[in-house]
Amino acid sequence: MFAALLPLDRLRIDRAEFIEAMAARGIGIGVHYPAIHLFSAYRALGYREGQFPNAERIGRETVTLPLFPAMSDSDPERVVTAVNEVLRGALR
Repeated sequence: MFAALLPLDRLRIDRAEFIEAMAARGIGIGVHYPAIHLFSAYRALGYREGQFPNAERIGRETVTLPLFPAMSDSDPERVVTAVNEVLRGALR
């Protein structure tokens, strides 16, 4: 997998809509790396939303693109083409 930070401040879509648009193109997108201080174990230690705004923003705006050894040589190109189509179509 390859982590990518979406430029949501320059797009007319949110992360969920990006994931949906990629799925419509046959590309599965993952969501990983949420802000760790928002996990229940850390909330129990007193951490709260808003304490680490950069971590929260990155957690909201990051997606993981498929990238793994079993992919054919053309698969990454197909992923990049789909990302470009979705992002270009969603620019403000």
